[in-house]
Amino acid sequence: MELKSFIQKIHLLPPQLLEELAACFQFYEFPKNYYLLKQGRTCHQLWFLVKGAVRYFYTDEEGKEVNVWFSFEPDIIADTSSLIQQTPALESIQLLEDSSVYAIDYVVLQRLLQQHHAVALWYIKLFETHYVPQMEDRVGDLQFLNARQRYEKLLGQFPNITNRISLGHIASYLNISQETLSRIRSGKQ
Repeated sequence: MELKSFIQKIHLLPPQLLEELAACFQFYEFPKNYYLLKQGRTCHQLWFLVKGAVRYFYTDEEGKEVNVWFSFEPDIIADTSSLIQQTPALESIQLLEDSSVYAIDYVVLQRLLQQHHAVALWYIKLFETHYVPQMEDRVGDLQFLNARQRYEKLLGQFPNITNRISLGHIASYLNISQETLSRIRSGKQ
C-alpha cells in the first residue's frame, strides 16, 4: 500500500496537508534482523511498514527473549509508550525479513501536530485504531484464551505467519513452549 493511501485510510486529510505530511516521511530499506529500536533506547520515529515482518520483544532478567507482538505490511510500527513519552523503550523492534519502511521523526511529527488540527486528529485516530485495540486484545487473549485458542486466533489474524515467523518466536508470543506448539500444530493437544 502506498504511503498516502495508508495515511488517508487512518483519517482523511485535505490534499495539501496530505502532501505536507507524506513529504516528512523518509524511505528506508533494511536487511533482515535489523533493529529499528533496541530495548532501553528512546523511540524517536514512527514507521510505516511497506514490506516485511517485524517482531516486538523484550529480554527478561534471565536473558530470555519474550515476543509480545508481530507486524506485517502494511502497518504502523513504534514503541508507543516510548514514542509518546520520549522515555527508554521496554521492548526492541526487530525486522524478521528484508524490509522497506517510511519513517517520520518525532520532532517533525510534533511540529505538524501543533501546526495542524487535522494532523492531530489523524494522530489520535492512528492510536485509537491501531494501538488501543491491539493492546486490549493481547491482554484479553492471555487472560481468557487457552494455548490452542491463542494459536488459532493468531492464524486467523495472520494466515501465513508460520511461513514468515519462526516457530520459536510464535511459541514465545503465545506464552508456551515450542514443544507445546508442536503438539498443538500436530493436533495432539
